[in-house]
Amino acid sequence: MKLKGQEIRGKEARARRDRGFSLTELMVVVGLIMIISAMALVAYLPTLQNARYDTAMRQVTEQLRLAREYSIENRRYVQVTFPTVVTAGGTQYEVVLTQRDDLTVGAGNVNPVLSTMPIQAPAKFALVMGIDTPDNFSGGPPTGPIMFEGISGGPVGGMLFQSDGELVDGATFQAINGTVFAGFPGQNT
Repeated sequence: MKLKGQEIRGKEARARRDRGFSLTELMVVVGLIMIISAMALVAYLPTLQNARYDTAMRQVTEQLRLAREYSIENRRYVQVTFPTVVTAGGTQYEVVLTQRDDLTVGAGNVNPVLSTMPIQAPAKFALVMGIDTPDNFSGGPPTGPIMFEGISGGPVGGMLFQSDGELVDGATFQAINGTVFAGFPGQNT
């Protein structure tokens, strides 16, 4: 025969044991968390990649804006180039701004580099075939990733922002326009 106090203690001990989770319940919960996390990661990766595309585009745009503003503010010619630099670590694509003092009377021939901006890796200057562009490039499709005045790579004399902010051909000083194509390997965006 059990005493009333012993019976109460036995129920309390059983209740304490029953309050925990079994290993099976914990494994099911952890499995569900892992599945939901994987689904969220799969949904997030394209957003992360689009942010990288956007970063590369913004870097090129910002450098062009910086060149224009600098040329206006300092009343100097600013040359814009898009070099491809091959290093031991791979190929790096850049936007380089150079103050062209040799074109300004009395300024000297120093031509200091104002800015060198590598674009977001693995972005590169690349032409995606069949892409629709705002310019018809003198009646034909673009032939290279840097197209100014219908010329792949830009005019022979280079591209300069002059003191009024206009982008001109470095040889003729005539206004020009063009497009820079930047993309990621294997992607059509």
